[in-house]
Parts: sequence; structure tokens; C-alpha cells
Amino acid sequence: MHYQQLLEEIKNRIDIVDLITEYIDLQKTGQNYKSLCPFHAEKTPSFVVSPSKQIFHCFGCGKGGDIFTFLMEYEKISFIEAVSMLAKRVGLEFKPVNKSMSQISKEKLYELYETASNYYIEQLKSSEKAKNYLKSRGINEKSIEIFKIGYASGEKNLLYTFLKGKDFDDNLINSSGLVNNNNDFFRNRIIIPILDLTGRVVGFGGRLLDSTSQLPKYINSQDTPIFKKGENLFGLWHSKQYIREKGYVMIMEGYMDVILCHQYGFKNAVAPLGTALTQEQLEKAKRIFNNLKKFTNRILLIFDGDEAGVLAAQKSLLPLFYGGFIAKIVLLPDKEDPASFLQKYGEKAFKNLISKALSPVDLIMKIYLEKNLNEGIHKFLIILSYIEDPIYCDELIRELSEKTGVNESALRDQLKRIVYSKSSKSHKNYNNDIKIPSVPKEEEILLRIAISYPEKINYIFQKINIEDFENELIKNIFLKIEKLHNHGQFSTNKLLNILNEAEKAFISKLIINSQIDEDLIIQNMNDCIKNLALKSIDKKIKKTAKIGDEKILSELIKMKKTIMRNYNG
Repeated sequence: MHYQQLLEEIKNRIDIVDLITEYIDLQKTGQNYKSLCPFHAEKTPSFVVSPSKQIFHCFGCGKGGDIFTFLMEYEKISFIEAVSMLAKRVGLEFKPVNKSMSQISKEKLYELYETASNYYIEQLKSSEKAKNYLKSRGINEKSIEIFKIGYASGEKNLLYTFLKGKDFDDNLINSSGLVNNNNDFFRNRIIIPILDLTGRVVGFGGRLLDSTSQLPKYINSQDTPIFKKGENLFGLWHSKQYIREKGYVMIMEGYMDVILCHQYGFKNAVAPLGTALTQEQLEKAKRIFNNLKKFTNRILLIFDGDEAGVLAAQKSLLPLFYGGFIAKIVLLPDKEDPASFLQKYGEKAFKNLISKALSPVDLIMKIYLEKNLNEGIHKFLIILSYIEDPIYCDELIRELSEKTGVNESALRDQLKRIVYSKSSKSHKNYNNDIKIPSVPKEEEILLRIAISYPEKINYIFQKINIEDFENELIKNIFLKIEKLHNHGQFSTNKLLNILNEAEKAFISKLIINSQIDEDLIIQNMNDCIKNLALKSIDKKIKKTAKIGDEKILSELIKMKKTIMRNYNG
């Protein structure tokens, strides 16, 4: 089946309302459906789904498109992955063509890691020592199954032999990060798979069973083309739905902490893979947070309550603020981690701890109140200078003034001086929402008519020059409409198949928010065509006047009069 035909067939078989309802609750309002947007926090529903047009649009964040766009945005996957998932759903065969060697090797690596994961799972079933260890840590059978926990024995090349028996290439096995010189990387360890946002196994964490060993307690598999330790969070695939529901994420230190939290019902818990969330690791932390920010901008940090934990919490604030997050901090009792605390005191006590989470200001007060408060305030203002959100910054300044007794104006003045002193440094804004550029009204109306009334497209193309459009987004959309129209293939669905995400978002807004009076279509078209033509001729007149060519200028003025006469009747 031809690629475009495949996209059409998928859309014919999957209703957008049915698909989106599997992810969020939709309420019927008139001809459309509405909901709170799953892509940004809001209190009033602005997410609209049109069953007649088979598109969605959020009037809050600007995202919109078709079934492929929704799946890409919600699952955080590529277009090809979205097509593959939906094709499989309706029983259609889809094999991406023109794969590069790197794509092919990645696919083989995914296959190898999935095979290795199944191997480790089987090994756990036959190891009483490993099963007893997990039991001693309070991890039940259901958690073992959900997190696909496995075991690597102490023998040096069992995995290598197994993978060779599955016909994997020797070079691939030894470059996978799981085997080195035919020797297994993980030995005598509990094995915990790390999944990407589509649920594929991309790496492993290994927890040592022998507590007397001098070897590191935890190790992660090496970086590969499908896995970068500094860009992944353990448990994010399991947590993403619950993070959206709760509106925030809990970040803790270890694998076992995350697994026990999920087991006790705190399913919005994740952990970084050995990357400290500190200023020194700012770039690595930033890549982690970029993945996380796809789901929330609110973070609850869970730290040990000892001095080291408190200082680690303070160091985490700068990368959090720099990444655009709103943070609170939970400090556990001394010598406790989330896993041990839940086992000793249970779910209710953990909920109580969360309810008493500290604000960043509370944390600074805790650290510096008995030492040098002025030093703490100054350090905190430096951290505040990294906040992109002015409202959040304003709230923290007011809270800082109230709790320290320092004049609010003095704090603001000091913050301004700090910001000014580092103004030469650029701090990128990591807001990924689509920004729709300003659009000349006549260009928007013509596009709306072309989309809503395809029978008018021929008339529009006879009267306009696409190069006269000022807005690049609309110009590019019209060029794609022209291409489809010239081949006699124009439809909204076919157009959406060849638009990029920004163009889809713009089109979805136009379609859902259409306000054209059908009786006035001809008048609207002619008014817009006239305005476009006049704008174009005015530019030429202005340019010619600067050159001083009176002959051409006279001809242009005559043309302008003709345009006005023709369209004014």
C-alpha cells in the first residue's frame, strides 16, 4: 500500500474521538468535544476535538492536529512511531522504507535488549537467592512483573552464550554494553530494565546482592545509540500517566525507592540514573528535565533529612529553576529513604510527610537560620535569578520577605542587581509550546475559506500570487494546498498528512474556530484578494519611489487604481 494511502486508511479506520477518549475524558459540547488539555495545566477546558473534521486543538497552548499528532504529543514519540503504532492497531502492515544503517542497527539493538530482558527475567525465576533478596526489600510479585525485574548470575558469560544462541551478531553483542570481550557486564546482580517513553527496554540498572563486596552497589549499562544515562529517568514510562493525573512528579534517589513507591500507590515517582541534580551537572540535569517537562513542571524532591541530604536539596534548586520547574522538598527522617520509610511506617505516614513538604524558602531558612541568614538570602537570590516564570519568582520573593523580615523592595532591588550582573550570559527558555506568529487577517480568512470550502480553491489561486503572503506559515500551507490541488488530490486529511506540527496546529485552530458566514464567502474572498493585491502593489510603489523611476511608478499607480475599481464594483 502506498504511504499516503496507508495514512488515509488508518484515519478512515480510527475515529479521533475514540482514540483520545482512551487517554483523557471528553465531554460533548454541541458538535464538538471538550476537555482539560493533557499537554499543559489548566483549570478551564480549552482542548477541543472535532469529530466531523477529525482534528483537535487546544486554545490554551496552541497544540493541534490529527490522530498522529495527538499520539506523538501524548506518548512523546516520532511521527513514524505513531504511524507504526496506529497501523498495528488496525491490522495494517507498515514497514518504514529507506532506513539508514544506523536505524537498522538501532532496531537490532532494541531487539537484543528486549531479548536480554526476557533472559534476566527467566534467570530470576530459578534463583532463590535473588528472589529472597527482593522479598527482604519488600518488593512483591506484582512489582517484579510490572517493572520486569530480573537477575544476572555470577557466571561470566551466560548472557553472551544465550544471545549467540539467538543468532545475534558477535559484534553487536559485544558493542551492546551488556557484554565486553565475550564476558557479561552484569553479574550477581538484580537487574532492573530502563524503558524509554514508548516502553522499549533501552538499558539496565544492576543492584549488587553481596553487601560485603567492594564493588559498586549500583551500576548502569553503558551509553549506546539507544541509551544515554544523562537523558533518562527510571520509572518515567510507568509514571507518565500518573504524573499527568497528580499534576506533579516525585524525584527520589534510587530504583528501589521508585519501585516501592509505586507498590504503595505513589505511582508518580521517578529517579535519575546516577546523575546528580546539581549546578555542576547542570547540562546533564537539563536534558533530564527536558524529558520530564513533557509531562509536568511541578516537582517534589525527596531527600534524606541529614545534612548531606539538605545540602543536596539546596544544590538541586538552581537546575530546577533553570529548567522552568516549580519545586517543593520533602526531607525524610535521619537514616531513612523512601523505600525503608514506607516499609516501616506505611502509606499514611508517607502521605503525611508529603503534605508537609517545604517550599524553597523553607529549605533556605532551615539551612541558614541558625548560621548566617544574610548569606542564605544572598545565595537564594542568586538561585532565583535563574527563574524564567516571573509569577513564581514574585511569589518566592514575597514569601522570602515574610519569613525573614527583610524588606520586599530591598530583596527585589538586590535581585535586579544580580540579574544585571549576569545579563551578558544567555539562558535559553525551554518552553516547548508551539508559538503561532501574528497573521494578517486577509491571509487567515483566505486560508480558512480554502480549507472549509475546497470548491473555492481554484478561484483563489486564479486571483492571488502566493509569494505576496507576508506570513511564512500561511505561505507554506498554501504552497502545499496548491500542490495537492494541481494533482486533483486536495482534502483536509491529505493536507494534514503533509503538514509539519506547527502548520497542523494552526490549521486545527482555523477549522475548529471557523466563523465565516456562508452567505458572505464571495464578498470575504474578494475583500481579502483586493487587500493582498493592494499590499503587494504598495510595496512595489514604495520601492520604486525610492529608486525614482517615474515611468514604472506611474504604471504601478494605474494598476492600483484598476485593482480598487475592479473589486469595488
